[in-house]
Amino acid sequence: MLQPFQESLDRTITKIKKNMILLPNFQRQFVWKDEENQKSLVASVLTKMPIGSILLLKARNANEYACKALGSSKRLDPNSLGKGDVEFLLDGQQRLTVLANVFSDVIFDLSAIGDLIAPMALKRRFFLALPRYASEIEDLFGLHSLDFPLDKPDSDDPDFQTADVYEYIRVLKFSKTSKDYYNPYYHDVSKLSKLESFCQNPEEKFYYIPLFLLIDSSKASMKNTTLSRIIKSIAENVAKAKVEELASMMEGSSREEIKEYIKNDLIEDAYEEYFDESCYANNDDNIIEAYQSVLNIQADGWSSNMLLYIKSCITQINLSQISLDDSQKARAIDIYENLNRGGVSLDIYDLLMARVTLANPEPYNERLKKYISSPAWYINELVPAGIKADYKKLSGYKASVSMACYDDNKKEFPKNYLDSFLNVLSLISYRPKLTHEEYHLDLLKRNKKLSLTPDLLDKNCEPSCKAIDRACFFFQTRCGLRKFKEINFILMVAIVAYILHDDECYSGKHGEDVFNLLEAWYWINIFSGQFDRDQNARIITDLNLLVDCILDIKHNKKPNLKWLLARKTKVLDMPGYSDQSHILMENAENEEYPKNILSTAICQYYLSEGYYDLLKDNNGNMRHMSVFAPDSDKYQMHHVIPLGADCTVAESTDNIRKNKKHLLNSPLNMLYITDLSNLKISNAALDSYTNMIPKGSGLTNVGFPSSSISISATEKEKKELLKQRYSSLVDAIQLEITTLLDFTSIHGEE
Repeated sequence: MLQPFQESLDRTITKIKKNMILLPNFQRQFVWKDEENQKSLVASVLTKMPIGSILLLKARNANEYACKALGSSKRLDPNSLGKGDVEFLLDGQQRLTVLANVFSDVIFDLSAIGDLIAPMALKRRFFLALPRYASEIEDLFGLHSLDFPLDKPDSDDPDFQTADVYEYIRVLKFSKTSKDYYNPYYHDVSKLSKLESFCQNPEEKFYYIPLFLLIDSSKASMKNTTLSRIIKSIAENVAKAKVEELASMMEGSSREEIKEYIKNDLIEDAYEEYFDESCYANNDDNIIEAYQSVLNIQADGWSSNMLLYIKSCITQINLSQISLDDSQKARAIDIYENLNRGGVSLDIYDLLMARVTLANPEPYNERLKKYISSPAWYINELVPAGIKADYKKLSGYKASVSMACYDDNKKEFPKNYLDSFLNVLSLISYRPKLTHEEYHLDLLKRNKKLSLTPDLLDKNCEPSCKAIDRACFFFQTRCGLRKFKEINFILMVAIVAYILHDDECYSGKHGEDVFNLLEAWYWINIFSGQFDRDQNARIITDLNLLVDCILDIKHNKKPNLKWLLARKTKVLDMPGYSDQSHILMENAENEEYPKNILSTAICQYYLSEGYYDLLKDNNGNMRHMSVFAPDSDKYQMHHVIPLGADCTVAESTDNIRKNKKHLLNSPLNMLYITDLSNLKISNAALDSYTNMIPKGSGLTNVGFPSSSISISATEKEKKELLKQRYSSLVDAIQLEITTLLDFTSIHGEE
């Protein structure tokens, strides 16, 4: 079993400076920009708390991936890196960048200020503030007494918590040209000595310890010495203040009072071992001299312990490392996802982005965005008649844009789009043409994707995006899907896109036959639950079966559809998934509920056909609804039959949702309506709800027997309405599938 190991942060940063740890050129942004988050991480370090882990991938040389130095946006020239083993940082970029920036100068040593990955977030210097003597501010480190609170500073854990230390962390910003003594880009022979002076009086009530001096990978540097002197000077200033306080109180105080004060103020062991009590028989100067002598000893001890403590926070930092050999790329990704489940996934895409840069320097993300938004040509004849009028009204339509394959607001691709892209990329790269040769599941596995060469990644980027765009056109025109995130089984994208990347299957004379076959396949699987489990294995089986059918169609042979027709018998009749009793909530008492996918799929099916909204618009006109109608992305899923009579429709809906077992939560009671209708209906009283629905409304076109919804209907009558809709839906889908699979126009032999 793989075991993580721990390496001191100073050694890790030394390796970073020597380019022994590199960042694959993921084109990923540095996101830990918030100062408060960075301070929280620093507080965790200074309280010796665990701060997560990093994941490294070993390689024999730096040429394996395009890469850059930690904290830099500039790609490194692999020829400048020399020979020898390196480690690529796969996970931990954010925290390690912050740690290196806080506790060392390594990021600034490796990058010019203009090359920093996030200049505003990294042009910061971190200090630990210690309260001046005689202030009323809590003293966590025993500075005021010159008595460090831990017996073994290098191994003992502190009593204080991260929230306590957080209040003492200071952040100062610098600019490229500033002459601040903490600016790493400002060069002055006396900079360190001036920094020492600055730290003794940075603000009225505090001293500063510069944390960026803690790790110094340069043997010739004076940073360690400077840090030691700063801490010692702080202790000496406290000792001086204590001496001044004693001197001021000696006037008007008896020898006994002075003796009591000194004995209580000094550390007991130090007093007994070093204080010369004979001074009390002499003058005040002798007493002050004796007191100062012991304070100097305490100051030396405190400064040594303080330095030892903060150094131990770095050398014994709980930053676990998992380092894998180059042959274990897929395992590295799997480890990452398990360590960071719920976070932003590294995924294979990031590694491949770094690799493709070796063949083409244009950032892969930018290429994907460009291909997603670039104009495309679509075939009007493939759009069903029921929604064609809405489609023709569109201007500048692009399927990938319409389906939000790139989120402009978040400036990112949906994860399921990137997953689909990699699946399609792998299929096109390894099997560029549709053939009868068997397709295997390994084509969709990580190892296969990670083995893609830079040239294949480069060459097949645009074809993969184009294929997915054609798939988006298919899902919108034939499946009622508005956005990419609505795709119910994401592996379906890879199958459809791979098939449609073949021009003959899309724009050739067999384009309509292929679209019809794919649509029938889609609805059969959605409503029969074929992919409800074992999706990976079943999807590759279907790829082989579909490709065989399509190759037959291309050769004017009737395809063998026995496998598909066998599944057709289970459409809305798969026990425990889509049979009538299950979707009418009859198993709810046993905690068996219809899956949400069925509610969504029923709404999407009717949307793919096109129908009229539940209510008229403000001008008294019926609004046609389809994927391509205006504001379709704002459609709301609506409970058509309400619960009771003494409330508004919105209150009725809330009551239904609170009771998970209620009949009216059945997928058969769901329908997309416009947001305008939803607003009008939600605030209406139930007794007026029926009157709001005009004759000839969308209800009669989506399986309901009439437009009349009786508020006073009994539970039995409501169930009967839903049964009637079930029968209507089954008949409609079965008829459509039969029509789609009618290949009688192909005159070849079966």
